[in-house]
Parts: sequence; C-alpha cells; structure tokens
Amino acid sequence: MTGQKFTVAHDGSLLQYLFEIFPAQSRTGVKNMLSKGQILVNGKSCTAFDQPLFRGDTLTVLPKGISIARATRDDAREEVEKAGVKILFEDAYYLVVDKPSGMLSISTAHGSAAKSGHREKTLYALLNAYVKVNARMQRKEDLLSGVAPDRSTAKIWIVHRIDKGTSGALVFAKSERAKDILQSKWKDLVLERKYLAFLEGKVEKPVGAVQSWLVENSKSLKMNSFPEEVKDGQLAITHYKVLGYFRRGRSPYTQVEFSLETGRKNQIRVHAQDLGHPIAGDDKYGAETDPIRRLALHAATLVFRHPFTNKTVRIQSPLPAVFDRFEPIDQ
Repeated sequence: MTGQKFTVAHDGSLLQYLFEIFPAQSRTGVKNMLSKGQILVNGKSCTAFDQPLFRGDTLTVLPKGISIARATRDDAREEVEKAGVKILFEDAYYLVVDKPSGMLSISTAHGSAAKSGHREKTLYALLNAYVKVNARMQRKEDLLSGVAPDRSTAKIWIVHRIDKGTSGALVFAKSERAKDILQSKWKDLVLERKYLAFLEGKVEKPVGAVQSWLVENSKSLKMNSFPEEVKDGQLAITHYKVLGYFRRGRSPYTQVEFSLETGRKNQIRVHAQDLGHPIAGDDKYGAETDPIRRLALHAATLVFRHPFTNKTVRIQSPLPAVFDRFEPIDQ
C-alpha cells in the first residue's frame, strides 16, 4: 500500500503517537492528516483523535492526493444514498442496488416526462455518474501510487429492469461484456429471483402458478393476457406462494411471494390481476385500493452465479418500512 508505514512501538492514543513520529510537523498539520483521512490504522481509515493504539499495530500515512481521491469516492457514494438508493453489492463487474419506488430504472422514449421535454432523474443516470467519479478517482490514486491506471471508459449497462413503482434489487453491469454474458446466460446464472407483494382480497389457494401469453397494447402500453397462444404473444409463467393474510383499515390483503420462470414486462402485475387479486396500488391492472400510496410490489431476493468469479452472489432487499402498515390477521 502506498504511503509511509509505521509499526506501533507502545500502547497509546493515535494523536499522541502521531505527534511522536512527526516531531517536525506542527500540531495543526498532524491533526489535518487525521481530519483529511490520510491515516490508516491496520489498513482502515481512521479520523478519531483518541483511537487507542496497541503495540504491533500498523499505521499508514497516505499521500494527501490519495486521501482526497478516496474522500471524493465516499462523497459520490453518499450522493447515491441521499437519493434513496442503497448499494447492495459492487465489484469490478457488477453493481446491484436497492431501487426505491417511484424512480425510473432508465428513461423511456414514450414516458410522460419524455413527451413534455422534462428529463426525469433515473437510476441509470445516478449510477452512471457514480461509477464515473469512482473511475476518475481510482485513476488518480493509481498514478500517485505508481500503478498504470485503467483508462477504459467508465459506464454502466442495465442488465434487467423493474417497474417505476416497484422497489428492490436491480443489477447493472460495469462493461458491455459483463452485461452481455449475464443477459445471454440469464436462465442458467440466475438461481433465484423472488418478489413480495400484497394483493387485494384473500387468495385462497396457498400455492400455484399462472401461465399466459402477454401482448402489449401499443396505445395504452398495458400488457394484455391471453390463456392460449396468440400472435406476437410472449409466454409468461409465474409461480406464487401465500405467506399470510393482512388488513389495512377494513380492507383485507394477502402477502404473496412470487417467483418468475420467465421475465416479461409487467408480468407479476398482470398475473396478479389474472388471479382475481390485483396488487394493492396498481390501478393500471385493476386495483381498487392504494393503502400505502405506492405499488405494493418489491423485488426481495436475487441469487446468481457470478460469471467471472463463479461465486454465488446472494442479494436480499428487505421490505421498505411503509409495508409495515399492513396489519397481520391471525388465522
């Protein structure tokens, strides 16, 4: 690791030890090293003046430029989190985030914002800016460390989508190759993909599946469902399991776990309507209630085999707190 390295010779506090090893530095200068993130204790950044040190600990003092680069990367991550987006997994190939309800995954050519000329902030734009800052700061850090920097274009590619009103786990790739591999081998690499939803009414059958052929209406942009194969229809298969029964006010709801055998546009929403129990808040597909002021659908689980590391990546996205407004009913 780049920087001055020291092995702690005796127990004590971090600030006092820094004064000892930098006797020629002003006290203000030493404090600035701490506040600007230049000090690592056993490889981890530390800004606490009273951090206890023990004999044998390792101190690393980073060059100022590297600490600034790392702080800038931290700030970029904070900007993502301030927008309500949690980063659930990130490596050199993929970025998996927890998308909030109400945010578009990526801009659409026929959305209302596009028609009005207003550019709605999308998750894609937010994350693209994040990876660009990260890449620029990494290049700066590499140059200061004497490492040949990666000068390839920093960009993200969307691997799959979830609807604007749906929250939960969503995968982006950091290269076109990573995107193409995961998309082309999606059925083999994605081991588990589950959604949680609250449906209107009481679903009596505890487990089941819905199969139909979906066709998009070019005017309404709704997906129409047909029980038999039709021209231009895409086969859609959804499995479901009832998890429990709930109430919001006087209205009954059923919590259901959906797993996808296929991944078509609006598939779960259409098949919930086919069951006779639309997803709460989904007036597009027949819902009559909106108990939590959003679509009550959440992408909760995503498990895939990483095509580059061959490791199993398990992503869990907890239900947003607003879902706690549904009150369980004892059966």
